[in-house]
This record gives sequence, C-alpha cells and structure tokens, in this order.
Amino acid sequence: MRKLISYVIVFVIGFAVCAAILNKYYGVPAGTGSPIAFTNTSQRGAPPIALNGNNPVAAAAAKVEQSVVNIDTVGRPMGMSPFGFPDFFGFGRPQPAIPQGQASGVIIKDDGYILTNNHVVADTTKVSVRLWNKKSYPAEIIGRDPKTDLAVIKVAAKGLPAATFTNSDALQVGDWVIAVGNALGLGTTVTVGVVSATERQNLDIEGTRLENAIQTDAAINRGNSGGALADINGNIIGINTAIASTNPGGGSIGIGFAIPSNTAKWVADQIVKRGKVVRPWVGIMYMEINDSVRQELKQMGEISLPPVNGALIREVVPGSPADRAGLRPLDVIIDINGKKIKDIKTVADEVTNSKVGSIIDMTVWHARTQRKGKVAVRTAEMPGGQ
Repeated sequence: MRKLISYVIVFVIGFAVCAAILNKYYGVPAGTGSPIAFTNTSQRGAPPIALNGNNPVAAAAAKVEQSVVNIDTVGRPMGMSPFGFPDFFGFGRPQPAIPQGQASGVIIKDDGYILTNNHVVADTTKVSVRLWNKKSYPAEIIGRDPKTDLAVIKVAAKGLPAATFTNSDALQVGDWVIAVGNALGLGTTVTVGVVSATERQNLDIEGTRLENAIQTDAAINRGNSGGALADINGNIIGINTAIASTNPGGGSIGIGFAIPSNTAKWVADQIVKRGKVVRPWVGIMYMEINDSVRQELKQMGEISLPPVNGALIREVVPGSPADRAGLRPLDVIIDINGKKIKDIKTVADEVTNSKVGSIIDMTVWHARTQRKGKVAVRTAEMPGGQ
C-alpha cells in the first residue's frame, strides 16, 4: 500500500513538472478551454486609417453613398436583321433591338435634381432612378450639355440627401479619393485611390471630349458614369465620366477621368435655372505663341511675328464678335483685360468668366499693320455646337 501511495505521489509530481515545462516553452495547449487573448491593435501598429471606428474612407463613403443614385435607361429601338446585327439597309425582316443601360448620378438638390453624364441620357426614351432606399422613380431630362458631357435629370421626390460639392481647384496629385457608382450595373460600389493628375487637356475617350479632367486610379468601370468622385471628407470633387482601357469590354486599368466639381456645379446651376448652358463667346481659334512656334512659322513662310509672347489667332469665325471687332488671323493677343498672356488658358478663363454682352479689352498686335492697338470685343452667346 505504501508503495502504491509513493507511485501516485511520484506520478503527480512528474505530471506537474511536465505541465510547467510545456506551458513555459509552448504556451497553453490548444483545446484546453483557456481564453484566447485578442486586441484591436496590430502588434506592428496598424495605420490609423484601418483602426475600427477611425476609418475616414468608411466615413466618407457613408456620407456619399446616399447621395449617389443608380440610373437605368432605355434607348431608341434599332432594327435588327435576322442574323442579329443592325439592319441598316432594310434586308430581311427587322427585329427591334432596344438598347438598355445602367449608370449613376449624384443628387444635387433635395427636391429631386440629379446630375449625371450627357452620354448616359442622350438618345433615350426612358430614364429611371433608384435611390439608396431602393425606391424607384421615373426621371425627366431637364437639360443636357454635350460640351462638358453633363446633364441634369429630375425625379418627383422631396427631402433627398443632396451631396456637398467642394473646390476642385484645390486638388493635389496624391490626394485620397473615393469613386462611388453603379459599377457594371451591380449596384452602389465604392472604390478607393488617389488623384493621379489634374487638368488633363484635350482628351478624347470613345468620342467623349474632356477638358481639365481629373485623372484617378480609383477603379472606375462601366456603370460608374455620372457617379461621384469624392474627397476623403465625403465631398464631391468630380463627376466620373470616362476610362482609358486596353480591354475589349472596357474594364478598369487604373486610368479613370472625372469632370472637376467646379465645372460640374457651374453647368448644373445653369441647367437648373435655364434648361441649358449659356456661354460667352467671341469666335476665335488660337494657339500659344513662343520663340519655338515663332521660328516654326517663319520657316513655313508666315509673316514675321512680334518678339512678344501671347495668343496667336489662327481663325476668326465670320460674323462673330471678334470679326466685328476687327480681329484677323495671325493677329496676336498680348494681354486681355489687363492680364498678360501666360498661356492660352488665360484667354479661355477671361472669356469664360465674363458674361454674355460684356466687354473684353485686349491689346493686340495686328499682322496687317505690324502695330499694336487696343481692341474691345463684346461677347455673345455661344451658338449651339461650338
């Protein structure tokens, strides 16, 4: 009996020693029922953007999502041949094909006004809108502006969560942005990226011509058109409108473009008030002139130009305000409204910022007389299609 008790004591002591050694070197064995330690903070120190409750991207997305709508469109019927392609020539028995599309829009006024792209609603017979709360409404097209690829539509609803626009001129390359829209018709989708470039000029993306566009690597896909590009505070800094893609289906490769919010707001305000955009116009085509351009023109046999930089007029529209004021091709605009011509954008800004019927003062070097003179041009409303 004493031997048995001795064996038991030795066994217990041995088990305790083994358990202590295992716990010291290997921790608590799995499956023992001991609690698992957990912390919200990574051992490596996660950046604040990823911490629970301190994610500005999530906060910005939550702010923007309710102001972004899904848009469904029905296009005009197109006759189809029995072989399944458009029946342009009347061969066979036409089978009507009705184009349908999905896109996005941004609520700009709480009484139902929504901003989207012109190419979304152009040539449509029916436009409908789905809000964040899944309610659907038929939409009326208030006005379109093909020049900026923007349009305003309206639904019969009140108290909608209108988006807040911010100053797109303050954007810097590298700023965080989020894109919100109806990507590929899947419904509201949020992607994140940065501003890759600003003021992209003379872009022609599948027939859509863009000026001063914002470039971003936030994923933009089919269906994002007309949706929001927002800053990290959830304010609108652009309207998504186009992508550059190497894929046949037009998938994102990280090069997307948005219309700056300052342009979008200006266009939207005019459409809401007038049903169209009224632009001041003088009727000239021009290019920047500097030493290299001057030398090139001289080699081409053009007349000698003055040793001053400015905007070289290449074309004057007959009957335009510029024509009536006496401006001619090869004249050089040296300053406009007292501002020296830093680049051709100086001329565009002064004309755009004026009002229809206002006077624009220019100092011009006239090619015919080889002398400088003052010219006053009274702006007119830009004709359609200009």
